[in-house]
Amino acid sequence: MNATAAVQGTPPAAAWSASRLREDFLLAQAVDALQEGWPADALLAAEAACRRHAEAAIPALLRATILQASRSAFSSAAWYHAWRRDPQDARLQDLLINDWLAHGAGARIAALAPALLPARCRAASHASLLASLRQAGCLPAGACWRAGAAIEGMLFEAHTAPPAQLCLRDELSQQNYDVRLPPGAAGARFSFVPPHPDGVWSLAVAGATTALPGSPLVFAVPRATSAAPPAATALGVLIPVHSGLAQVQACIASVLASLPANRAGATILVIDDASPEPALAAWLDAERDAGRIGLLRNRYNLGFVESVNRGLRQLQGHDVLLLNADTLVHGDWLDRLRAALYRADDIAAVAPWSNNGEISSFPSIARAAPAPDAAALARLDDQASALHGAGACADVDVPACCGFAMLMRATVLAAIGGLDGNAIERGYGEEVDWCLRAAAAGYRHRIATGVYVAHAGGVSFGDEKHLRVRQNRAVLMARYPHYYSAYRRFLQDDPLAAARACLAASLPPAAAAIDAAPAPLPPSLVSSCTRIAVLAHCTAGALAAGVLALARLVAARPDLALRLLVIGEVSETLWRTGVVDVVAPASGASLLSDSDLIGLSGCIVLLAADPAQARIAIDTVRLDPDFDAGNWFSALLARAHVAPRPALAPLHFANPGSTGARS
Repeated sequence: MNATAAVQGTPPAAAWSASRLREDFLLAQAVDALQEGWPADALLAAEAACRRHAEAAIPALLRATILQASRSAFSSAAWYHAWRRDPQDARLQDLLINDWLAHGAGARIAALAPALLPARCRAASHASLLASLRQAGCLPAGACWRAGAAIEGMLFEAHTAPPAQLCLRDELSQQNYDVRLPPGAAGARFSFVPPHPDGVWSLAVAGATTALPGSPLVFAVPRATSAAPPAATALGVLIPVHSGLAQVQACIASVLASLPANRAGATILVIDDASPEPALAAWLDAERDAGRIGLLRNRYNLGFVESVNRGLRQLQGHDVLLLNADTLVHGDWLDRLRAALYRADDIAAVAPWSNNGEISSFPSIARAAPAPDAAALARLDDQASALHGAGACADVDVPACCGFAMLMRATVLAAIGGLDGNAIERGYGEEVDWCLRAAAAGYRHRIATGVYVAHAGGVSFGDEKHLRVRQNRAVLMARYPHYYSAYRRFLQDDPLAAARACLAASLPPAAAAIDAAPAPLPPSLVSSCTRIAVLAHCTAGALAAGVLALARLVAARPDLALRLLVIGEVSETLWRTGVVDVVAPASGASLLSDSDLIGLSGCIVLLAADPAQARIAIDTVRLDPDFDAGNWFSALLARAHVAPRPALAPLHFANPGSTGARS
């Protein structure tokens, strides 16, 4: 007997409130409901688990299965969300790529699959991935990886036509070496020891314009430099770029436009990380030829970490400001950042406010906001500068800076070296590792609250980002087991709150938002019952008594097969009515919005304390402390007799405390 049938006399959904604390029970109910033909019921259980456990793969995998079985338009996004929970899991990778194959997303496969191939080849789990690459037309293919002191790799199909010759390039010395593979290397591992043990190596098939996935292979580790920086330290602005002509042009233009406002001269060095965009490469060449920037071009794509390290070697002896190519700057930002860096001898790095700067995000900590345009940036940056100059807010120590715009002290770079590409692969987390190495050497880091830099964010690595975040986060957790608890404590205590509030209070109120049209609801899935949605429910709120009374009325009419979908909190008493499905409110990372969930679960009406919170194309009844559940329930039954959602007209009720309006 399945878990649902164990609760006699109730449809599958009605059993769910019996064990709300057990995630395994919740997922079992989802499986049972799906098998019995109630995908809406199954989705609610799976979504509840997904929102409670945002990092867990199994609930997300089950949700994707439910949506795919229901032919929902959300199914592809659901497979992507499931893969993001554990991007290194081979089974989740295959499921995602199979879904992309089914939907003709060959470009996404071609972009992501090469990043997955080295680990899959090394683990001998590459056969299924290779079959997908073949089906997507992404062969020939190959991969390489470090194996102790050796380099290993594999080549497939056209790459293995004899004689197979590889080009090994030392990115430190810019020297090339030939590597000849033995006959019959098709699909077999090769292995060789590089010419010396301290290189940064790119490996490519002879004549190819791109290196094998897995490059660069970094054997070198960060080291202190022997030469001490000069007394009057120069300043370098280091901008790695790869793609996005318009963003790169805007970034570099904003830096160049700001230079006259800064007393300290700065060298602008751009690293072209083997850009695939000819127009971008040509524009960078023109800027270099005009003397506006310095330019280094990687022969093969090295990723953010080794591109930065190449720039740091070029700028040895400089204070170096790492600047993402999707940023905009304003005014005398360099002078203000440098002043913050030199306010004490033990400050290793500083970073500014930003709309998207993790700890230094404004207006909300660790929450990205849309990037301001040039006029809004000038307003924000000028105000931050004025407040700091007037002593209204001070710089604040942080566990680590965010690397979108991080100024690093030359003496610290000389003492601990550059970024660690040996342990941190390609990008994400590299600035945290550098900051924590500096902290171990006795230095600290700060947010410069008198500077604001705009940052678009999230465009550098595409889908590969999630893989790199997971890989590099594991390295940081192993090296610095205290860091993430310190980071969470910083978010909780929020030492930047006073400075953020000061800046927010000094700005003019935002213009009133234009009233948007209601969001259309997605088609509902098949359900065992009809549902009434309750949005933003709070157990301590004045409306809780009315919702409880309504639940008891619903429970007294089991013949109606009616339930409440409560998005928010519930009390134990409300749970025990047995007619409530509960889901936590959606977050910014949720696959489904609350309105999506209301639509998919087939709710016929929405009850909300403030209908303005819910721009949803469904009949909405505003709740207030005078909400009369009995009158409302009677009116609902008389008006629609729990009719399907499309048959409902706007609801109007006689009790003064409740109004019906289409929201």
